[in-house]
Amino acid sequence: MTYENLLEDIGLTKGEVKVYLTLLKLGQTTTGKIIEGANISSGKVYQILDKLINKGLVSFILKEKTKYFTASDPSRILDYLGEREIKHREQKEKLKKVLPQLKTLQFKIEEKYEATIYKGLKGIETVAYNLLRSIKKKDIILAMGLISRKEKKFNIMWQKWHKERIKKKIYCKLIFSDRENEHYVILKKLPFTEVKVIGGFTPAAIDVVGNKTLIFTHEEPSCLLITSKEIATSFRQFFEQLWKIAKN
Repeated sequence: MTYENLLEDIGLTKGEVKVYLTLLKLGQTTTGKIIEGANISSGKVYQILDKLINKGLVSFILKEKTKYFTASDPSRILDYLGEREIKHREQKEKLKKVLPQLKTLQFKIEEKYEATIYKGLKGIETVAYNLLRSIKKKDIILAMGLISRKEKKFNIMWQKWHKERIKKKIYCKLIFSDRENEHYVILKKLPFTEVKVIGGFTPAAIDVVGNKTLIFTHEEPSCLLITSKEIATSFRQFFEQLWKIAKN
């Protein structure tokens, strides 16, 4: 079975498979090159891209009012598969075997200043788990502006994410905007985790690790991922100032 057939077998349409693999090979690109590379009609490309974005398999960024799309790392497909009701466990095992082949297709770019938008719960999951795969034990995750006044599914997702973080023994420092909630209580009890509070409402949560800054909103779920050492350093210094005045 080819990986094209396997991707269809786990629930992607033929068009979605073509577009995802094309993006994997091209890297960040516009719809014109996607249409040409995937050999699909211009009328279908946005519909297919929207479906892949909702599945957390594609993200995009705006440059001078033009959208540039990027395929998520192939490892994200395993997460997508794990979230679905699976009839045959061998699907996951087969996918693990072809992941190295998919990764060889992936366009590699030098890490530089870059900003990418991920939309919806699946998009937030994608960027969060991609981050978790890329960081090392020595890295410390700094998160501020955390609130619980959002849909419960987001808190559940983050609690699962923190469990995976702890398995990797990654340390995390969190600044909440409130403490009277179940989410705060759960995270405060976790190992490799330190929690403080600064009262007040914050419209977005911000995570900083390495040279990456993630800005989350949950009312219209999205995440802006910024790769920039300068910006990450600035937010890290801001976090440390807040940490000094925050309360346990």
